[in-house]
Amino acid sequence: MKNTALPGMRAALSLVLVLMAATAGAQSIWKEGLLSYIHTRLEKSDGGYGWEDQPDSHLTPTYAVTGILNDIGALPENKAALAAFILTHHPQHGPNHEAGPSGAEMRNLVYQQIRAIRWLGGDVSSFREPVSQWRSQAGDIANYEKHGYPVLIQDMMTPVCRDLLGLPHPDRDSVLIYLQSRRRKNGSFNNAPAADGGDGNVLNTYWSIYVLHILGKSETQKQATITWVRNCQLADGGFTHQPHPLIGANDEVAYTWAAVKTLQLLSAAPADRDACIRYLLSLRNADGGFGNRPGLPSTPISTYYAVDALKTLNAFSALDTAKTVRQLPPDDTADLSGLKVFTVQFEAQGSGSPEEAVELADSLHIQLWGSKNGPAGWTAAAQRIADRKKVPVTFFTTDEPYGKNVTITGMGTFSHILDFIAPAGLELPDIGEDPAWAQYRKRFVQPLLDHGGALLLQISNNEPLARMLLDESVKRKGYAAISTIHFIQNFLFWNPYLYQYRYQYPFVALQDAHGTEAWWWSDELTAYRTLFLGNAPTYAEMMKALKANRVVAVRHDSLTGYKTRMLGGAPGVQAYIKARQDKWKWWSGKDPAVPERPWAIITMVTPADSFEAARPDTGMAIRIRCWWQATRPVLRRPLVTLQELRIDGTPVKPLYVEKKDRRGRLTDSYYLYTVPAPREKKYEISAILMRKEDGAQRVIKRTLYYSW
Repeated sequence: MKNTALPGMRAALSLVLVLMAATAGAQSIWKEGLLSYIHTRLEKSDGGYGWEDQPDSHLTPTYAVTGILNDIGALPENKAALAAFILTHHPQHGPNHEAGPSGAEMRNLVYQQIRAIRWLGGDVSSFREPVSQWRSQAGDIANYEKHGYPVLIQDMMTPVCRDLLGLPHPDRDSVLIYLQSRRRKNGSFNNAPAADGGDGNVLNTYWSIYVLHILGKSETQKQATITWVRNCQLADGGFTHQPHPLIGANDEVAYTWAAVKTLQLLSAAPADRDACIRYLLSLRNADGGFGNRPGLPSTPISTYYAVDALKTLNAFSALDTAKTVRQLPPDDTADLSGLKVFTVQFEAQGSGSPEEAVELADSLHIQLWGSKNGPAGWTAAAQRIADRKKVPVTFFTTDEPYGKNVTITGMGTFSHILDFIAPAGLELPDIGEDPAWAQYRKRFVQPLLDHGGALLLQISNNEPLARMLLDESVKRKGYAAISTIHFIQNFLFWNPYLYQYRYQYPFVALQDAHGTEAWWWSDELTAYRTLFLGNAPTYAEMMKALKANRVVAVRHDSLTGYKTRMLGGAPGVQAYIKARQDKWKWWSGKDPAVPERPWAIITMVTPADSFEAARPDTGMAIRIRCWWQATRPVLRRPLVTLQELRIDGTPVKPLYVEKKDRRGRLTDSYYLYTVPAPREKKYEISAILMRKEDGAQRVIKRTLYYSW
């Protein structure tokens, strides 16, 4: 949506800067810097606000900026234009909906819309009907919790949003019963029932107390809760997620904000208020924004948390006399000279035809291929083929342990957080049955780390849980990267809390191969990928790049409108990679909407090829798979068909074969020509192909060698 009011918004901000500079003296310095950070780094041409490294806006940074401007009394003059942008730009339903769908309903995104529009004095009545239909998410499989526990924060969005909309609370009693089941004896709250054990979490406690406040029940266990929250404060003045945590024992602006806001609801303040203020001031950077921990660059949401916490503490005056803010290195100072750009695909196909996987790696310029959940020997077989054909690709392991979970005391028992990367051939112990985190780390993670592997965070819509695990790995290793682009989804855009970790973890794309054959995964392989900077296309260099955050996730397909979306990377990495696009881009130079991918793939199959479909008992078979539109891994419609097949110049008639699954869905399609008793070692294969949409033809030729 084009926002014609944007120049007016910019003018209003500029006017605010001028007026403040002229009238407020020293008091204007921090506000001027804050507004400059918003105006120069977060404001986008589409009418909203976004992350510093992205060209367009997103709901969450826009919500954060609106909250900041509301806190400091600097809302734009044309509030209606900003409210209209927020109303229409839910990341899963708006015009820029690259977030993609999710199994779970992310109600916190709707909360951000409602809250921000209300700050702007806008009309939120259109939310009344959908919010009135919300029910508990207990049992939702997309929460990936074994017992069916809902994500506490997401369930609390129902009473919170209903309150903001002036709606009644028909399920008031059930909400109170649910909260009582999640409340610990010390007054704190967490995701799992108190009967499961474990302490509370300050984020879950804030939203629970907020709801109790709405429902008029916040006086229950009030003093115990105040004491518990105060005990989350660390020596540096910041807060962690619970007193003396065993996992993720660190300060964080999100925790500090939640603690301050919880105490305010309980008519209390931090035990050491001055230390808390000093901590918040220590997050301020020279660009005018605030980082989520001392020494980290500014982000929109961490800046909102810091500013809102300072306002809640009535401590804006402390900014007037604060010492010089931290000067972080500029974005272009990283020494990347001499490094080259390489391509890695995480969780690409690890089963089916290794011959075709090698062929695809060669044609699509994939230097590292992480094979997912393949049978024993598949990765080694693919590497042998690549080495024999001199294709420069290295195969390694990127698995998702299906059916496995890990228990985080107080949170629940979760899957989809156990994906890992490892060198090819590494044998690891079994994860076990729902081990506690400490046991899982000792039995599985530590051997993985000792042998050059690491964890990969696939997805968790439970923010308190993921923060604990990611923070733990910052200190003790474990997770090496965060998954972002995935199928038609962008996890960052519908779990935007993950963007807080941009400067602590690399962002990677996750192929997450389903089905059997790499060929039917070609659309995914040509839609998005992960790039890293290194000296050579090796597994060891990739791991070095992950450690140094010289990694970006890239998407370029119909979902982005054939514009290039690049995510992550340490300062300077994105610019360095963009400047070398000709070395790695996979789409046509003439037409950015045309991926450089083969129309068909020709494979010789012999009795010795144990991983190949249509393996003959004797002789050889020539198998040709053509390009189809495919969806994980169902074949939808053919895009290319075989018109003629020639062997050594002679036309032959291949058999057309289709395979369907037990539900009748087409899962494989190929042309097959068998030679029961080959007499030659060398065969010249020629296939004439036709693209169905326009009748265009293409001839592909292969020289195949048969050995017996």
